[in-house]
Amino acid sequence: MKTKTQSAFTLLEIMMVVAIIGMLAAIAIPNISHAVKEARERACSLNRKNIDAAKLRWSLARNESPTATPPENELFGADAYIEHKPNCPAGGAYAINAVREKCTCSTVSHANRAGD
Repeated sequence: MKTKTQSAFTLLEIMMVVAIIGMLAAIAIPNISHAVKEARERACSLNRKNIDAAKLRWSLARNESPTATPPENELFGADAYIEHKPNCPAGGAYAINAVREKCTCSTVSHANRAGD
């Protein structure tokens, strides 16, 4: 008589693996979404700082007062200070403002970010 031995995972073993994967996903997903939000805020902050630097260079090159507001076509373009107007990664819109004022974003969480 020959006996056949079959090796396979039991239902209990499979359920334990699925439970462990589920617990790891429950821990990782909130951290990933928080990291994405932070990255968007940092990218928006860098975009606004670049716009502010371009405004300053514009006012120095044209001998404009700090209360002057540069038109977008003089800041952004192939022959301008920034090649193209940056977009907020969270979908907000940038307000250029006067040279002495900082560029602002319409996304509320980006408006008062520390380090700006």
